Amino acid sequence: MLKKRVIFTLLYNDGFFSQSRNFNLQNVGDLEWLKKNYDFRKISYYIDELIILDVSRKKKFSNQFVESIKLISKQCFIPITVGGGIRNLNQAKTLFLNACDKVCINSNLEKKLITQIANIYGQQSIVASLDFKKIKKDYYFFTNNGLIKKKESCRNYLRKILKLPVGEIVVNSIDRDGTGIGLDFDILKFFPKKINKSLIISGGVGNFSHLYDGLKNNRIDAVNTANLLNFLGDGLKKTREMLIKKKLKLPTWNPKTIENLNFSNQ
Repeated sequence: MLKKRVIFTLLYNDGFFSQSRNFNLQNVGDLEWLKKNYDFRKISYYIDELIILDVSRKKKFSNQFVESIKLISKQCFIPITVGGGIRNLNQAKTLFLNACDKVCINSNLEKKLITQIANIYGQQSIVASLDFKKIKKDYYFFTNNGLIKKKESCRNYLRKILKLPVGEIVVNSIDRDGTGIGLDFDILKFFPKKINKSLIISGGVGNFSHLYDGLKNNRIDAVNTANLLNFLGDGLKKTREMLIKKKLKLPTWNPKTIENLNFSNQ
């Protein structure tokens, strides 16, 4: 049985790392702030993957964004997924050459681009990102930072995505983004009972119980949170310890291994 995963997401916005609520951004701090408050040499032992998304409204895929990825990756030994504005194969190649393990694509989930990337790097290196919103009683997918609603129904759009050579799908609730009120599991009803891709759920995680509710669901492989402020200090460490006590099948490390690490000279 595959291990469950806890994923942490950083939102990069024109030189700052941000909090998001319903896709409205609030800058929290720059790269120096991030390095001061999140030591990824240690945090890497308490999360399983890191996602870095460029959500900049002005200019995506800047040199500063790529440099930030390189600097963060030097402190991480866990897989890093990067996304935000990937429109062609050359941009994907740039990310893979700069310590990216996977690319996350939302607005350009077209067969040609996805197939080009998969042919070189494998479909396991591609994450399809699907932002959804509930309008009255129906659900719809959105692209372009949640601004453009897809014309297809949820089921029809998912049928298209499930045919693409991607390894993972992350579904993210716009309604619950940044609210901390819990995950929206109703989106799962639009998926077939069995799919040959890993399924990640996001949007609404505010505490330990929300992570636990997601990870204990048999249809979900990983839970993602992008809440910078909820897990400051030893929040991620304590959360993982509680999840493991709940007998969830998460990768584990020998605590002595972490205690004996000397980070002072790195």
